[in-house]
Amino acid sequence: MSKRHRHSEIKEEQDIISTLPDALLTHILSFLPEADANRTRILSNRWKDIWAFLPNLRFVMPFCWSAEEVKKFHDSVDQVIAVRGVMRTNRFYLYCSKNCDYNRVYEWLCAVVKFKVQEIELRFPADRFRVKFCWNLFRSCNALVVLTLRGEFVLDVPEDELLFPCLKKINLVSIVYSGDQSLTNLISGCPVLEELFVERQVIGSSDNLEVFKVSSPSLKRLRISFSLCVHGDYKAVIDAPNLEYMYIVDVISAHYTFPNPLMSLVEVYMNTPAVRNTEYLLPTLSSVKLLTLTDSTLTALHNADAVTIGIFENLVKLVIGLDSRIGWLLLPTLFDKMPNLERITFMDGLVPFPREQHPFNMNWDPLLDPPDCLRHKMKEIKILNKEAITQEELPLIRYMLEQSFHLEKLSINAHKINPNIRNKLLKFLRASALCRIEFI
Repeated sequence: MSKRHRHSEIKEEQDIISTLPDALLTHILSFLPEADANRTRILSNRWKDIWAFLPNLRFVMPFCWSAEEVKKFHDSVDQVIAVRGVMRTNRFYLYCSKNCDYNRVYEWLCAVVKFKVQEIELRFPADRFRVKFCWNLFRSCNALVVLTLRGEFVLDVPEDELLFPCLKKINLVSIVYSGDQSLTNLISGCPVLEELFVERQVIGSSDNLEVFKVSSPSLKRLRISFSLCVHGDYKAVIDAPNLEYMYIVDVISAHYTFPNPLMSLVEVYMNTPAVRNTEYLLPTLSSVKLLTLTDSTLTALHNADAVTIGIFENLVKLVIGLDSRIGWLLLPTLFDKMPNLERITFMDGLVPFPREQHPFNMNWDPLLDPPDCLRHKMKEIKILNKEAITQEELPLIRYMLEQSFHLEKLSINAHKINPNIRNKLLKFLRASALCRIEFI
């Protein structure tokens, strides 16, 4: 082999990327997911410390069988923080397993808070006795804007007017609380809080939260997911007059209370099968523009007096599930209460899958005087079938096509379409000359 060819092969085998400056390598790694960026430290000695200078730090403590393994993990975190010096941290993620030294954790938090960390996510094990969150650490922190806490550890929040002066977003997942007041204190200690997500999934035991109370004049987005496998008289109180977005999946709370009108609401998602006062909640949400009501929520509404539902003057889009026990019986009432509705989506088709011992209710009496929203406002109808278009769906489809004078599109999403049903549907009279039918 000639020298020229040998020299060419050597150049091809060179690791050109590793010769780049640290700043450029750090910039490249910043585009990777945190876990993947961390793994690059095993490539070679050149890459060993590069990841330590990333703006986002991620530490996952493995299950440790011995004290030596615990110490090794703690020392590795100490080393990274020491190497970074005064470098600012954007996001700090820490997953602790059992046997973690919480005094060391406090020292790490002190370091990242000192250097203006913007986002912290901590995941602690189900240790109800040893974990103590360090509230005093954040009272003077003017950089932290996002806090995420995960794990079945007890959250005991003191009453304080200013816990997190600049915090705008909180995520609480599977937390155990010292009592109702603990959550209330946390929210009230965040004067500029804009977004809150709470997930309750403590399986087999209570999280000690009987009344979920949120009181915040600054809160704009609220998402809650309550799926506790326990029984009790749970309640929810939401006092957030400037709330714009609300997502509720709640299978345990029996009562909801809104002390102040929610006049700023834009979008609401409700899946509240256990709530007994659902019909009294809807008037509180009457300013909303986009509304999703699941089948279980409609079941709770079925026996309600139509007067209590209220008028939704601003509503332009409705996403609705249909329960197999009540079918379309509630549709006329809803249409009548939504005079400016322009778009409706049937999330489970028009014939939901029948539940055991609850066959689909086909009672449908077309209104002689169709609601105003159909005649004058409706522009789009979506039917999201799980399987196929069925013969039972055609009467309602025909009715909506015949009564919607401004309808622009009817979309039907189905895996299977019987040719005969498809042809029959396409021949239906359409009140709108602009209406087109799409099969997706």
